Amino acid sequence: MGDQSFGGEWTEDKLRWVRSYLERYQEALKNQRFSTWYVDAFAGTGSRSAPEIGDNEFSLLGLLDNPSDQVDVCRYRDGSAKIALALERPFHRYLFIEKSKSKCEELESVIRAQFGNLVERCTIRPGEANAELCRWCEERDWSHDRAVVFLDPFGTQVKWSTIAALGATKGVDLWYLFPMSVIRLLTRDGVKEPSWRDCLNSVFGTTEWEQRFYKRSPTLFENIEGVTRTVSVESVQNFIEERLKTCFVDAISGNILKNSRNSPLFLLCFAVANKKGAPIAGRIAQSILRN
Repeated sequence: MGDQSFGGEWTEDKLRWVRSYLERYQEALKNQRFSTWYVDAFAGTGSRSAPEIGDNEFSLLGLLDNPSDQVDVCRYRDGSAKIALALERPFHRYLFIEKSKSKCEELESVIRAQFGNLVERCTIRPGEANAELCRWCEERDWSHDRAVVFLDPFGTQVKWSTIAALGATKGVDLWYLFPMSVIRLLTRDGVKEPSWRDCLNSVFGTTEWEQRFYKRSPTLFENIEGVTRTVSVESVQNFIEERLKTCFVDAISGNILKNSRNSPLFLLCFAVANKKGAPIAGRIAQSILRN
């Protein structure tokens, strides 16, 4: 398991990892017949800004409890789209999804101003990320298309059904900033709030998290069980990576990204859906994340 403390260099590391993988991905497929796609499902304007205070989804996870977290989250999520557009060997097609129409318009302006030669290759879709990603998966001919999909939500927006749809393509390499802040929902005496349970079920795609992160044992009181929380950063990482392997051919051990107070914010995951390409893709991603 990769583990480093937060710092300005951490953001640069994330961008360096993504750039390195995209460069090697494009190099590997340069003589193949596939049409290559780069997909950013939470595109924003191309330069990240903090979510609005009071957004229930972010408040639920406590991502905005401390103002420094807003800055940390934005740093981790900034720059990926521009890196993909600036590659020496660009992708055949780019898809950027953003639910705000005004941000879509701003992103389009950025692309026209800074990457004018790629305008015709870019599609910007205003809409909800899960719905648009699943629709895009269904539209593609995966005997001819291959893609790198980058998911970097602020919180728990990504549904497991979307992860499953991406894996079912057999043509997607996935980079996913998984929100480690879900640990805050796993309270010591069990998860009793229905909306929190629904959130965890959606993020993990199963109810098995309860058996994984809690141990129940008899007490002196009849018909009452004791609950012991067994969750840790490592156990959540292991669980989500195991879950990814149920949808993808393989998933490698990722890196934990921490905030300025040394608490985990994200796990940078990598999973590959194509059986033939999985061994080399996994080796490349693993070597990149360890350097």
